[in-house]
Amino acid sequence: MIPLFLSTAFGIGVYLLYEGLTNPGSTPTTAPRIRGVEGFLARAGISDVTAREFIAFSLAAGVLVAVLAQFALGWALVSLLAGALGAAMPCAYYVQRHERRRAAVQTAVVEATAQLRDAIRTGLSVQEAIGGLVRTGPEILRPELTRMVREARVLGFERALTAMRERTADPVFDVVTAALLLNDRLGGRNVSQVLDRLTQATRGELRVQQELRAMQARNVLSARIVAAVPLVLVVAIRQLNPAYLAVFSDWPGQVLLAGCTVSIVVGYAGMLWTMRLPGERSVFRL
Repeated sequence: MIPLFLSTAFGIGVYLLYEGLTNPGSTPTTAPRIRGVEGFLARAGISDVTAREFIAFSLAAGVLVAVLAQFALGWALVSLLAGALGAAMPCAYYVQRHERRRAAVQTAVVEATAQLRDAIRTGLSVQEAIGGLVRTGPEILRPELTRMVREARVLGFERALTAMRERTADPVFDVVTAALLLNDRLGGRNVSQVLDRLTQATRGELRVQQELRAMQARNVLSARIVAAVPLVLVVAIRQLNPAYLAVFSDWPGQVLLAGCTVSIVVGYAGMLWTMRLPGERSVFRL
């Protein structure tokens, strides 16, 4: 069984290597899926990893976890299931990274809004104030602000700001964008007051969200411990006393053990679902 499993893993690795060396690149038929993965990586703040590299890394992680599980347990069906979970691990990591980056972006947007308000109160126009944020604004927003200022010179302020809103895809920035676009279209002298009230209200909301995230982090840690204990015990018993788990050596036993593993994964996902924070949707998106 082990030689067959290793041969299969080696064949998959050779196939992936062949595809990586011979595939000329993305084609229009795969573009929508590739764009979806690229958008996911962009929201997670990953700019140096392409969609194909991410997919290849996920498959490689799945193969590695499957091989380790096969050596540790010797159960082919359980190893395949472990490989599937291993392939999902990079995605789970980037989801968590996306959530952390989202919180950082929202905090940076509030800080940038406050700086924008202060700059407008000194007599600068909105465009001039945004140009100042390129140098003095929050570091996480500077690349997007720089791009927006460059696009504004060619496409106009409204189109450049709208494009930045689409790339950022954050509800807090959506409201700031709406205020700036309305001021750009209709004019007025109260934009600094609007930004001031928006800053105060958003800061209060973010403080509440930070407290909720702290409570959520403790609950997630508890859920991970509860989910990991049975798996760790099975591996430990298999290494210390293999005969004790001999009932799982045949296929019915492996199917039963795989079903238990799936139930643990489903239970863990259910615990995360019940502990999730209310999702914020972009106010300009359905």
